[in-house]
Amino acid sequence: MYLHGIPGIATLENVKRYLESKTWKLLRENRAILFFDYRGTGFSEPTLCPELKDSLSQFSKINSSVEARQSKKISLYKECRTQLLSKGIDISSFNSIQFADDAEVIRKSLQIKSWNVYGVSFGTTVALNLLRNHGHSIDSMILDSPFPPNAPWLDFVRPFDTCFKVLEKNIAANPAVLAHFPTIRTDFSNAVKRLNKTPARIKDSDGSDDYDYYGDDFAWSIWTAMLNPKSIPFVHLAIHEVGNGNDSILSKWTTAFNDPNALGMFSEPQSNAVLCYESRPKTSSGTKEFLLLEYPDFTSFAIDFEGALCDAWQPQSASPEAFKPVKSKVPVLILSGEHDPVCPPLFGKLTSTTLSNSTFITVSAASHAAIHADDCLRQIADGFLTDPKLKPKTSCVSNRSQIDFITYNLIKALSEFKYMRE
Repeated sequence: MYLHGIPGIATLENVKRYLESKTWKLLRENRAILFFDYRGTGFSEPTLCPELKDSLSQFSKINSSVEARQSKKISLYKECRTQLLSKGIDISSFNSIQFADDAEVIRKSLQIKSWNVYGVSFGTTVALNLLRNHGHSIDSMILDSPFPPNAPWLDFVRPFDTCFKVLEKNIAANPAVLAHFPTIRTDFSNAVKRLNKTPARIKDSDGSDDYDYYGDDFAWSIWTAMLNPKSIPFVHLAIHEVGNGNDSILSKWTTAFNDPNALGMFSEPQSNAVLCYESRPKTSSGTKEFLLLEYPDFTSFAIDFEGALCDAWQPQSASPEAFKPVKSKVPVLILSGEHDPVCPPLFGKLTSTTLSNSTFITVSAASHAAIHADDCLRQIADGFLTDPKLKPKTSCVSNRSQIDFITYNLIKALSEFKYMRE
């Protein structure tokens, strides 16, 4: 069973791409893989507010005010919530616990006695709930870039700060690279502040239109670039260039890292239903106000999960029981990439503490979805699924090459780069 990450993604639309990857070609050789769309997205029902995106888009064409667009968005969510409730559709049923229960129903419907489970990112939250509530039918589990229910952070700010510190540490370990880029944190902050104050004008990839490109857009593009080990070698160079006022690279940069269709079919209402229900801060240190104060360099990633939109769309929060650690003796393989800006190795280590039969691997020079890092990781996963009772052989991980940071010619690097998500 494959459980995908990022609430809102339609799994089945991406299956062709998944199956063309080296990882899934290998794992399919001796076993079947089952994919499904979580409720509320893709081909699963009910569809949540399909007209909302077009309504907001039409409104934005006649009113460019950020405040007006946000107000309209909230009103559309309120209307949709009222309509769904009138049909007996409970928005709080769109959550990781319910998705796990849905997966269990699929297992029973297909008369599968037991199975192996792979989850990545948010899919690991679903997988861990499946392990907690339906562990009797699970032979083994791979948790790739885990986000456990008891994760210490529910925000995007602190994971990115952790990831950025790893980037700084690895740059500092190479004196020649450090000499060129001694202040990438300052450069990042300067780029975001400058572009938020005076956005750059960027042309669409087809040259048909141009639009304002803000500092927050650039920040999230860096976040996206950090997800892929193939782009990490030049992330610092982009930060340095834009941080020092060189916006000429932004046209090629946005083409590589700001593709609105990168995730395929996407349901924002379903995504927000999950995030508002499960990501409201549990302590004062998780509030937007605290994060803005403590992490001034990374304010772009401070999302208000207790703000007006969540209050309008999904005012309920998951119960405290939902956030307890998962305990199990089922064999589990846990993979964390050291450069992951979403689910840092800290999360993987925490996940392993209550899974008594688990193996935890921090993968150097890797990021999100570490199973795709190289043949070493693929073979470890394949061997684990073949015989979960055997302790995985992980010696090849220590032989992985480190990130080879480049120091010049970003345009050439971007021209040779093709962003792919496995």
